[in-house]
Amino acid sequence: MKKYADCNVLVTGGAGFIGSHLVEKLLTLGARVSVIDTMLCGNKIAHLKGNKNLSVYELDVTNANAISPVFKGVDMVFHLAAVVGVEETQLDPLNVLNVEVIGTSKVIALAARHKVKRFIFASSSEVYGDSFKPMVEEGPFNHKSTYSLTKMIGEHYCRAYYQKYGLEYTILRYFNTYGPRQDERFVFSRFVERAMKQEEIFIYGDGNQTRDFTYVEDSVHLTLLAAMSRKGACQAFNVGTGKAVSINTLAKIILKALRLKEQAKVSYVDYDNIRSKEIEIFNRLANMHKVMELLQYRPVTTLGQGIKAYIDWYGSNKF
Repeated sequence: MKKYADCNVLVTGGAGFIGSHLVEKLLTLGARVSVIDTMLCGNKIAHLKGNKNLSVYELDVTNANAISPVFKGVDMVFHLAAVVGVEETQLDPLNVLNVEVIGTSKVIALAARHKVKRFIFASSSEVYGDSFKPMVEEGPFNHKSTYSLTKMIGEHYCRAYYQKYGLEYTILRYFNTYGPRQDERFVFSRFVERAMKQEEIFIYGDGNQTRDFTYVEDSVHLTLLAAMSRKGACQAFNVGTGKAVSINTLAKIILKALRLKEQAKVSYVDYDNIRSKEIEIFNRLANMHKVMELLQYRPVTTLGQGIKAYIDWYGSNKF
């Protein structure tokens, strides 16, 4: 981690949820950080304004001419700019293609042109589709949505640019990252927010779908570790915990932590046109063997600890 001191880093999507935590950590490590973000989903790095090592550019990654000057002198690019949320990706699939494919192609081309040392691509566990076994980096892959397909296209861009230009890359397939500053488009934060407002909690299907919930500080730590490590060069890594939790269990743990187990109402709803059953992932669990073997990494935050940290943050910032 000490190698980030005085490193020039560019983070696309740096004002978003994971991006904001990544930027925050990079600054504490002594890096000089530039952020490119449209701010369409808000600005989660507003609290960092005034930091002399931070430069923020309200730009779109699909506009190569506008973002090109930001790449000058950059050592590493963390490409996190993306369309996030099931509803957003389903309602506007053309925007998904534009941001995820065109945007990624522009960013990686500029990274190669400016001789960036490492390109870090934020992929997704969505590329695996469904699997009853823990998902390994070698696959198999089963794309169930436009979003998952575009993430795999981004991964292929990484490999192609390495083969043609020697641009080193690291691919990170994030599982369900949660924590402070996440908005209610995602199941974890939505459950907490609705419960604390004493509103009804809705669960799609029967609630037996499983997820690998990963606390954001663990996700960021692995991101930084993989990006700087020589063993992380030209590799794809799962960013998870290796532990599966059902949506039903998540709701129960959250309500227990909030001491609302008896008062809160939980309802089950059918899938619809926005959240269709066809694209739902019913089983999602990261195999963490490769990460532990190559990077000696293990997540340190339990789900209970992460829930408490999020609830504490929510209580301090929303009320």
